[in-house]
Amino acid sequence: MKIQFLIVTAMGVAAVIVGSVFTAYQLYKLVEIDAESRGLKHPRLWGAFSLAGNNSSGLLLYLLGRRKYPVIALTKERQAAKGRRKKKIGVSFAFQAVGAIVFILSMFFADMM
Repeated sequence: MKIQFLIVTAMGVAAVIVGSVFTAYQLYKLVEIDAESRGLKHPRLWGAFSLAGNNSSGLLLYLLGRRKYPVIALTKERQAAKGRRKKKIGVSFAFQAVGAIVFILSMFFADMM
């Protein structure tokens, strides 16, 4: 009986990890699109920099620094891509939440058995 709870716990942890990686990738691409549309040099570096730090300090610095650069080239295609990336981030947050709930409940019920 305990092995089933261990498997379900591992599945919950895996869902949280996959959701976290997917969120990080979508955030990277979102910042890259934004940096390109503002004409910043090295948009991929800005995307990677936004993921730096345990407390999202890189993203915060990017958001503060980008205010000096207005949007100069945001095409309809890039605007649609930004919208899709935002929706995908929402889905990945939901994936993380479900994984965390499965993990917590499986640990709780494993202790009860």
